[in-house]
Amino acid sequence: MIYKEWINELEIEIDYYSAFIKAWIAFNSWYRKQYKYRQDRKIIEEIKSNNNEFKDNIETLLDLSLTSDNALKFREDLRNLQQALSAATIVTQERDGDRLQISFSDIAISNPKRKLSENYNRTHYELTRDHEGIKVLLHKKNDSSIIYFEYNQNNYDLSIIESHPDFQKLSPEQQGQCKAFYKEIKPYNTESVLTSDKNGKTVFIEERARVSRGIVEVLYLLRCSLMHGEVKPSKNASEVYKYAYLVLFAILKNMV
Repeated sequence: MIYKEWINELEIEIDYYSAFIKAWIAFNSWYRKQYKYRQDRKIIEEIKSNNNEFKDNIETLLDLSLTSDNALKFREDLRNLQQALSAATIVTQERDGDRLQISFSDIAISNPKRKLSENYNRTHYELTRDHEGIKVLLHKKNDSSIIYFEYNQNNYDLSIIESHPDFQKLSPEQQGQCKAFYKEIKPYNTESVLTSDKNGKTVFIEERARVSRGIVEVLYLLRCSLMHGEVKPSKNASEVYKYAYLVLFAILKNMV
């Protein structure tokens, strides 16, 4: 019978990967008009860190006192996105080449601290992070001509410092202090926007500003992972992009 054939057609899977990218194109069009930066990452950091129409609409939809159908659906889709991410293993190398799983429990926050100049006992420590890379310099206190350790690297990587022959010649105190200072200028810190309720169920924290920041970051990482060919098609991955699409679409729709 014809109606059975139509019922079978209903089981065709929707391509949520493409749906998400189409929604991202709309988002991209908006933020390219709002910001003059060339790099997407810089724009995303601006959106995460400052008030803007996109972030403000997320926080509005997160407001538990808002009981409209759109707000309730948004919060439900967001919870489903968090659960889908837990069930899938979608990774990204967006953070300095580190291969990390995308999660609401590991949100990168840019570290504004880029330079450190400190004396500790008889050693002066000078560490700088800029567009050229990382610069590490240890010399005798009050005498820059006596250098204990000097190294420049293109990317932040403590393991490279630790394995350097000259670093290993430093005293245990100098090594430990250098590593501690090095961590202070890391490109980003991480935070979780998840917590547990009284029943032990994983829920989002109440601070809407932090959750909105996490949503922007996760959506961006999902975009990067998909566009860079890091996503392996699967039912679990499709579920992630289904809810990522619905969350992103709801935010954009609320801006119209």
